[in-house]
Formats: sequence, structure tokens, C-alpha cells
Amino acid sequence: MSDQPILIIGAGISGLVFAQYLLSHDIPFEIFDRDPASDARSGGWGLTLHWSLPALRELLPRNIVDRFPETFVNKEASARGDTGRFQFFDLKSGAALYDSPAVERIRVSRARLRELLATGVNVQWGKSLHNVSSSGDTITAHFQDGTSATGKLLVACDGSRSRTREILYPDTQMNKLPVQLLGASTLYTAEELGGAQSIDPFIFQGSHPESNVFLFFSFLDTPNNFEDSSKDRYNCQVIISWADSKGIPVPNNNAERIALMKNMTENWSEPFRSLVQKLPDDVEVRSIRIEDWMFSLGRAHAHPRAVLVGDSAHTMTMFRGEGANNAIVDVLDLVKRLNITDTSSFDSIDLVSSIAAYENDVFARAEPSFLKSRQACLDAHDFSKIEGSPLVGSRDRV
Repeated sequence: MSDQPILIIGAGISGLVFAQYLLSHDIPFEIFDRDPASDARSGGWGLTLHWSLPALRELLPRNIVDRFPETFVNKEASARGDTGRFQFFDLKSGAALYDSPAVERIRVSRARLRELLATGVNVQWGKSLHNVSSSGDTITAHFQDGTSATGKLLVACDGSRSRTREILYPDTQMNKLPVQLLGASTLYTAEELGGAQSIDPFIFQGSHPESNVFLFFSFLDTPNNFEDSSKDRYNCQVIISWADSKGIPVPNNNAERIALMKNMTENWSEPFRSLVQKLPDDVEVRSIRIEDWMFSLGRAHAHPRAVLVGDSAHTMTMFRGEGANNAIVDVLDLVKRLNITDTSSFDSIDLVSSIAAYENDVFARAEPSFLKSRQACLDAHDFSKIEGSPLVGSRDRV
């Protein structure tokens, strides 16, 4: 059994961080991802990393850590030590109501971070998990293309729509929250931003006190940030969301979605209004139904050599940016509890005990983040509840 590799399902952030750790410790592994290639889903999302940074540095080899600036959405701001303020605005008056300062915080492009973490890692792309089978000492992943792989441990890092989770807990369903979201990524000149670039170099948010429509705005790239960056335009992510109680359905037609975004933000103050009103007619607007899920302790399943990590174990709403930070620390907890460099740790009895200890660690840490993220989502769409809400509270780990 000791010669068997560790199987990693999912080459997202947590899967690749784990792969880098195994690679640097000469531990055999195989990593699989359902995407056909690394850039299949390179669309506009950023990640804010804060309290997980010490864990990330501990897990990754120095040569990868030193290259973190390759992932920054604004290298210039990061180089001068600007961690951003993450301000929250009243979108009617334009007043800044709250901010969330941090001693250390970086804002990265998810696509660029994923590319960096894949350095030297042989990801097997186009591998959609179909099923899992177990024997006493091994576990086998069966893929939809008819191939399979056998190892001594299967680590599920396959995200919020985890197929592994569906296999382990077939009665599991995501929790649908009563919130609709529309988002788009576009390029704006400094003039088109109307001064928004001076608010914060990374992200800001706000809500209108009368309509309760929420805004999340982030920079995904800045002019001349990288060789392939625009020379004169900012790559921006513009998101609005609202509660189901408003009774406003999401149109299926893209043009109608753009029109809806503009209609719902017509009464906003500047520069927030124009960030939506100036969206190009051909921009792709994506609809996301907000959902979450948190595993519970003590639930038995048929595959004791399988373990959930990251979003597969705890899918959180985006309203506090906690998901990626918890996913990274999950990996650190796993390698510490499992003593993964010791082959005897994979003996059946020791492994079951170690995984149980890991799950206890994750639940104790991640459940508060999960609950705060859910509450932040709900509060974001009720202006009267924002004061004191986790939406505008500290992101520091307690």
C-alpha cells in the first residue's frame, strides 16, 4: 500500500496547494480535474487572501512563494504595502460607512494563482469523476472516460459542485439562499471609472438603503500590470444582487440581463451608478444562484479513505471572502493530522482516526466562517441590518 499514490480530485486552489506540498516532499500523487485544460474557466474572479497567508507560506515551496507577485491584481499597490480598506458605501448618498483594514492582505487573480500553483504539477485534465470504489487498503477513482486510478487516499478538492461529495453523501443537497446575483467583467478606462480607482486599489462594496440592491466591485487587473495587461484600461468585475423578496426574476436573455442591471441601479450615486450604466452592450452577464453547504461531523460513508477539502467540505457565500482562506488552512490541517510523510499513517485504523481529527479541526474553524458568510449574504440585501453585520466585520481569524 505504501507505494500507492495519493489521489487528488480537483485542480483548484486547494488541490494544487496540496499537490505542491506533496511534490516538495517527494510523496507520490496523481491529480485530476474535470476541466479540459487549465484555462477552460479563466474568467474574471479574484481572491482575497488574508489570515491563510501564513499557512500558504508553510505549505508551498519557497520558489512558489517568491512568485506570488505574479498573481497580484495590482502589483504597484501591493509593492507599496497597500492592503486596501474594503470599504462599504451607502449607494444613495455615496458616503463611506465602514471599512475593514488588515495588517496583511493580498488580492490575487484566481486564474493567475492557479497557473502559478500548477508549476511542475502534472494535472490530468478532462477527468470527470464518475464513481469511487474501496478495498481495505486502497481507494479507486473511476472516471467518465472509462479510466481509473487507485491510491491509498482520495482527497476531494473538487469544489462547490463536488462529485465526490455526491458519492459520499448521496442525500446531500445545497442550501439555496433567497438571493439572485448578476455579474460581468469588463474593461474600463480611468475616465470611464469616474474616480472609482481612487476609492480602493482592489475591492469595495455597498448597498442602496431604499432598494436594498447590493454592489460588489473589484479590479481583476490594472493597466501595465503584466505584459499581457491592457495598456490603458482596468479589468473590472461588477456584481449586483438582490433578495428574492423583491420578486424580480433573472432574464434568460443576455441583453435583458444588462438592461435589468442598469434599471436596478439608475438611482445610485456616482461613481457607483456609472460602473453599471457603462457596461458595454456585448458584455456577458452571468447569473449565479447563491447557495451554501457545510458538512456535519460523524456522518458515516462507504469510503473511509476519502476526505473532503475546501469548497467540497464547506461551500460559503462570497460575501465575506472566507472560502479560499479556509480551503488553504484545510490543507495544512490535513497534512498535520495525517502526518502525511509517514507511510504508517495510512494504515486503516490510524487513517480513520487522523481523518476524524482533521474533520473536527475543520468543523471547529470553518463552521463560524460558514455561518458568518451566510448571514453576511442575507444582511447585504437588508440595509437596516448592515450595522454590526458580518458583512462589514473584521475578516481576521480569531
